[in-house]
Amino acid sequence: MPPDRQVSLHRALLPLRFFVGGTFLFAGIDKLLDPAFLQVAGPGSIGEQLATYARISPLAPLISAVALPAPLLTGVIVASLEIAAGLGVLTGLAYRLSTIVGALLALTFFLTASWAVRPYYLGPDLPYMVGWITLGLAGHGGLYVVGDRIERAFSLPPPAPEAGPADETRRGLLQLIVLAAGALSVAGISGMLSALGPAFASEPAPLSSPVANGSGSPSGGPGSSLAPGVIATVAAVRVARSRVFTDPTSGDPAVLVALPDGTIVAYDAICTHAGCTVAFDRLSGNLLCPCHGAIFDPAHAGRVVDGPTDEPLVSLPIRIDAATGAISLAG
Repeated sequence: MPPDRQVSLHRALLPLRFFVGGTFLFAGIDKLLDPAFLQVAGPGSIGEQLATYARISPLAPLISAVALPAPLLTGVIVASLEIAAGLGVLTGLAYRLSTIVGALLALTFFLTASWAVRPYYLGPDLPYMVGWITLGLAGHGGLYVVGDRIERAFSLPPPAPEAGPADETRRGLLQLIVLAAGALSVAGISGMLSALGPAFASEPAPLSSPVANGSGSPSGGPGSSLAPGVIATVAAVRVARSRVFTDPTSGDPAVLVALPDGTIVAYDAICTHAGCTVAFDRLSGNLLCPCHGAIFDPAHAGRVVDGPTDEPLVSLPIRIDAATGAISLAG
């Protein structure tokens, strides 16, 4: 290909390069800024997401053996690799290695977070993977690369056409070291800002759960005391229209919803897309996922109304004592 055609090709790929690189850089920073993400359990936590992936992903054995025992380390590694891949493709440092890391991350996300999305083209991760592969095959073409400046800062002579393998290896190693240092610096600063408090959080703090009784189940209402095994009362749920509790069998967060006709239903509150915790929306009467926008209809067996999944919420059977109005899980 003539040189002028090569320059045109790489210029045409600049929007893809900046979008993919910038998105992964932001995604890594966003994870580390979110205090809910680096938690073993809880809404939006890496632990909660990994537990869901261990149930739905084809990588379930690997997740259970490697990631679930160390969820916080897994979250930090994933976020740091996202930052490194994004920085690498934006700056041109260790460019092709960065595209390989980015493509592998996108493939991993497809096999976990997007695996339950049907049809597959509604999931975002495959297009990212193809974008990373395209950038890796094309290269940066010398456009917007900071590698030359770094080499001059370290007093390295400019690369000659006849440069040997030793020179290329030394330059590649230098770029990799600089990229790793930059990624660790960004990740460290993001982590410190997150530790300072909710002012730097990327997501709003979750609403506080209802007061729990001694068994860990939420109370039926202010000042109430529930018998063992009772998760709420009909009166309390109808007044509030919903009530959260913990499923003692699975340990998952769950939710009771009072339907317009007075019927009360219960669902596992783990979103069937990426493992976030859904919440009841009083305006629409639906259960909404705050992470990726999935919407579930509690009046129709938790079916999907909209969003990146076709799997309904798991329905939980309940028993209602007609005399007292006490609600407990059946079975």
